[in-house]
Amino acid sequence: MANSKIESYVWKDRRLTEDRTEKAAEYKMIDMADYELQQAYNHCKHMLYNNDPNNPGRTLVLDMISEQLEYCGAELALRWFKSLTDDKGNPLYSNDSLLTDIRNWLSTAPESSGTVYRLHDFVKVHPDFNSVSIDALIKACRDSLGFIDLSKISFSFIYRLGIYFTADELKEMNSYTCGHGLQEKFDILKYQLGLKDEVTLKANPNGLTEQQFRDMIHLKKQKGFTKCKYSELTTGQLETLRKKVLYSLEDEVLFQVNIWTTLMKQIKEVADYKHYTIIE
Repeated sequence: MANSKIESYVWKDRRLTEDRTEKAAEYKMIDMADYELQQAYNHCKHMLYNNDPNNPGRTLVLDMISEQLEYCGAELALRWFKSLTDDKGNPLYSNDSLLTDIRNWLSTAPESSGTVYRLHDFVKVHPDFNSVSIDALIKACRDSLGFIDLSKISFSFIYRLGIYFTADELKEMNSYTCGHGLQEKFDILKYQLGLKDEVTLKANPNGLTEQQFRDMIHLKKQKGFTKCKYSELTTGQLETLRKKVLYSLEDEVLFQVNIWTTLMKQIKEVADYKHYTIIE
């Protein structure tokens, strides 16, 4: 007789019926045959590790998010350097002059295999950019960060993040709504951004500001289905991606990773109990 913990493990199998509607079926793992457990295990691995560029595994999506955070930071750091001026208001850096300074510094930096130099190793910078790698900044200087993949940041994901109005945003919005309720403010925002009436917006004190929300909607409308270079993004879009959206997406993907890894562990527990062999 199986213990109560193993008895509670359930595998949910979602399949399309003949009329193309999705039908979910639940099975107790303890009742599944060895080949069924193996199929379930293989599906979990696929959801975590597959290399399909159109629908990559969750671990690959995490790698993509890490790179996007790094590259957004590098492009922002480049813009910060280029905003610095001398006493006469002349720019201290261009792409080329910054690249020259980096190369000169690297020529004298201690050599060590595998060392990843960060901006705080190079020069005192704004704290937001301390962790940006020198390699990423070099790519930014050359405008070779490449394209950002926005496919995982869907409109529905942006809506789920929610919105909060800063004091200034609330004051401006009240000029349109005469101080009426939050729903009317959302309706006006949807109208201004050309969103469908059926779109549901929600308040969230940890969500996007109104301006950040506008930045993301404009980004998706303009670039969401085309290739977009990091250098083409506005500073507001880069900051919103780096400080809010990408971390929220990372949290969501980590939650999905936990689901699939937990199912894999459960399948192996059941297989061990039933003396089945799961092939990795």
